[in-house]
This record gives sequence, structure tokens and C-alpha cells, in this order.
Amino acid sequence: MPPPCVVIAKDAFEAWRPLFEAAALPVRYAIVHDPETAILDGNRHDPKHLPAEVIWLTIEALRGPLRRSFKYLLESAPELRWVHSIAAGYDMPIAQNILERGVRLTTSHVNSISIAEYVMRAVLERFQRTDLAREARTRKEYPRDNFREIYHTTWLIYGLGAIGSRIAERAGAFGAHTIGVRRNARGTEAVDQLVKPAEVAQHVSRADVLVLSVPSTADTQKIVNAEFLARMKPGAVLVNVARAALVDEAAVLAALDSGHLDWAVLDVHSVEEAWLYRKERMDESPLWTHPKVALSPHAAAHGNGNHERGAQLFIDNLRRYTADEPLPDEVGLDKA
Repeated sequence: MPPPCVVIAKDAFEAWRPLFEAAALPVRYAIVHDPETAILDGNRHDPKHLPAEVIWLTIEALRGPLRRSFKYLLESAPELRWVHSIAAGYDMPIAQNILERGVRLTTSHVNSISIAEYVMRAVLERFQRTDLAREARTRKEYPRDNFREIYHTTWLIYGLGAIGSRIAERAGAFGAHTIGVRRNARGTEAVDQLVKPAEVAQHVSRADVLVLSVPSTADTQKIVNAEFLARMKPGAVLVNVARAALVDEAAVLAALDSGHLDWAVLDVHSVEEAWLYRKERMDESPLWTHPKVALSPHAAAHGNGNHERGAQLFIDNLRRYTADEPLPDEVGLDKA
């Protein structure tokens, strides 16, 4: 029986070829060069006819010219057993299709470091009003204003997976009181207090900072709506690094306009969805120009160490797979 065939996009494989070679795993790598060409065992193949048992689902496989070839394999490869995704979430249709086929799916949480640093930077920028300092500099002024400290603030972190946990660790290091939201306690959470989703309404009024880091599910769609926002502490900051669907953007804009909500940091939002799915003109969104919205293009995960961490994680999991060992972060084993 031949070793497992592992399908990888060319750019992703070439970037980390030394890591793959050093691992020396008992597998065959099928490298997809373009929509018509893959190289397996030194021979050219049609990517759609590869005997794929394992797929590394990198950004090159999700977007661009190789997308159709990988989509076909994900939906139709008869020998497919395991897909490793670079994404932390599994709410995308492609992930759901993989699971429905009975194929194993693992996700990546290597971006938790980058996202946690992004959140801390975004909150610090608002608390310390770096925008005012930049404006003053253009006028050749340097006013000394008291800035808002993270110390002794309260952070409500909705979703305490790898990302939420990293954020909690960093906020706690600043001296913030952290409240984590999770369905099932593990006993190792790096927060001062742990509550269940059904209990959030009792605690949201305490939060100076609300961070959304929970998957998008039927239970979390538009959890931040007008009623939720009305319960929030006046002057609070909202940070969404999860999914746009968690937030009623119209309600958030209304809360910002009224002054009840101080600031919204949106790394995921309808502008991105308009760009991805071309549902509407992305440049017409009020998020572009609202003075109390910090908008970024779903880029919180783009730290410079992410790619190497992601490659090493896949290689480590591939070693476990070939040794018939459990795979960390396998979807379906633990969704808490």
C-alpha cells in the first residue's frame, strides 16, 4: 500500500520545503502548480485526479487560480481522509461540506498570538488617544492629556478558545479584571471569572472592553444587538475579531452616534463580506467614514510569525496522522 498522498499548493510547499524535508515523513507530496498541473512522484497529473488522502488547506488553496482544483478534491476525492485548515474557524461552507463527507478536519490556532497583540494595540490606541497626539503634532503642539489606563478596567471576552485565552492573558498582565465566556469550563482558563453564554446579560454592564472571539453559529448570530448594547457600560469599547455576523452593525453605529458606546474596533465586518461575495458596493458602507470606528481588512491574524507556526503545526499533525495518534484541534471533538 503506497504512503498517504498529501496535496499542497506549490507556493505553500516551496516556502517551507526545508521543514518538510527535515521532517522526513512517510508520505508522498502532490504539489499543485496550476489548475492543470500537479507533480506527484516526479510525474505530471491533473490536480482533479490526484489520489488525495490529506489536504493542507492554505490561503493559496482557498483563493486564486488553484481554488477550483482544491474545491473539486475536497468535494469529490474518494480517498480523502483528513483536511488541515489554516483557519481557526469552521463555520465556512467549505468546512461544513468537509465534515458532512465524514472527512476529518483540524483547524489552526497559530494566529492567536497575532490577534491578541492586535487587540491590545487597538485598545491602547483608543485609551491613549494616539490619534489626537498625531493631530497635535501636525500643528506643532504637544498637549499633556491624561489617558485612560487598562489597569483596573474590566474585559468581557466572549469566546475563550485559543484566541480569547491569549487576549485574556495579555489583558490580565496589564492588571485588567477579565471575565471569560465559555459553555463548558475546563478549569485552566486564564481569566478572573468564567461565565456561561446564558449569563452574559448579567455581566455586560461591567465591561469597559468587550471582545468577540467566538465562532459564528445559530446561537451567536447578532448577539451584539440594540438590546445588548443598551446593557453595556457607557463609554465601553467593542472589539470584534471573530465574525461579522455576531454584530448588528446598524445598532452599533446608533450606539456610537448616541455616545453610549465609545469606540468600535472591527476587523470583521460587512465591508469585507461585500468584497468577498460582491453582494453590494463595499465603498458605500458608513463604516468607512464613521469617526468612532477603527476598520481593518480581517488582518488581525497577519503577524509575521504566523506562516511558520502554521507550517510547523501542519507538519507536527502530519507526523501524528501517520503514527495514528490523536490530532489536536480536530473539529467535532471539542467545540467548547
